[in-house]
Amino acid sequence: MAALQVVIVGGGVIGCSIAYHLTEAGVRDVLIIERGTLAGGATGICPGGIRQQFESEADCRLAQRSVRFYEHINDILEPEAPFCFERSGYLFLAYSEETLDRYRRNVTMQNGLGIPSRILDRSEIHDMLPRLACDGLVGGSYCAEDGFLEDCHGVTNKFAELARRAGAQIRREQVHTLARQGRGWRVTTDAGPIDAKQVVLAAGADSVSLAAATGISLPIVPERRRLAYTAPCDGGTLPPLVVAFERGFAGKQLTNGVFYLGWLRETADVDDFTFIEQTMVAGSTILPILSEVAVRRVMGGIYDNTPDRRPLLGPVNGVDGLFVAAGFSGHGFMIAPAVGELVAAAITGRNSDLPLEEFSLDRFSRATSREALQI
Repeated sequence: MAALQVVIVGGGVIGCSIAYHLTEAGVRDVLIIERGTLAGGATGICPGGIRQQFESEADCRLAQRSVRFYEHINDILEPEAPFCFERSGYLFLAYSEETLDRYRRNVTMQNGLGIPSRILDRSEIHDMLPRLACDGLVGGSYCAEDGFLEDCHGVTNKFAELARRAGAQIRREQVHTLARQGRGWRVTTDAGPIDAKQVVLAAGADSVSLAAATGISLPIVPERRRLAYTAPCDGGTLPPLVVAFERGFAGKQLTNGVFYLGWLRETADVDDFTFIEQTMVAGSTILPILSEVAVRRVMGGIYDNTPDRRPLLGPVNGVDGLFVAAGFSGHGFMIAPAVGELVAAAITGRNSDLPLEEFSLDRFSRATSREALQI
């Protein structure tokens, strides 16, 4: 059997976005391999937040391009049931001048890119969210263009459907090994070997072991993360997604009145009961009504974290035909459209106005070299 052009390992939103953008670029000989169901891993538990407020220009540009995609997602993907991109905003709270100064610098950079984020003072935050406790609050960063799309599963499957309609294949198999085969690659699954000219590792933290078999070390560490979902409450209490790093809390109210809440200081050894307790304690200092709301369920998953919490994207230098799209550190869904466009361009050798070098695996070795020179 002739070698396939591209094999994508991983059927989450990233892998399916790459497949979709490859077929849009005219590449039909594409195979997605997923061991479970599409969107069954990290994508399946993603609540759907989409923001442009990042601290580096490269990240902001990916997020900005993705927001433009989500704005027009129904025109682009033409789903049978329309997706709803809710422009509810993201609000980052600051409880110290140091944090607020950092947000000011970020907003200046973001505004320079055309992202309409802005700094809010305490009174503006109170006017926006009158039920928020403002004790110790000095201000925050807010972007009304940011928002939420709750159907991550649907978006992923629509990417896959359109890719398949254009000629791509999807197989439910477990990948065991990845090895060089002549000028290409051999991907061995529980159903047998598959030869490919190019391979994309888009399997989150599972990409690490596959890369290691080829002698490539990916600086990705899996981290357990959970979300607590409450009973429904009065709607409109917390429209934007609110993040308070200094309090270790993040949360938002969904359209059905349910709050989803995260405790940003959780560790792997914390049980669900302690997680719920700490989440609600931290949350009630910001939104007192949470002390009266019951938690109905906890959902957990795995973040594929890199040291700088930024993804690894593009070709692995010195290893022909191997590409990486992993290490999203919880940001995969929000930037998936731009990532699919960028990685597809790298695979096909087309130019892109999106940044690629900033997300290269080599950035960590370059940083180490700079540190050595400074010493």
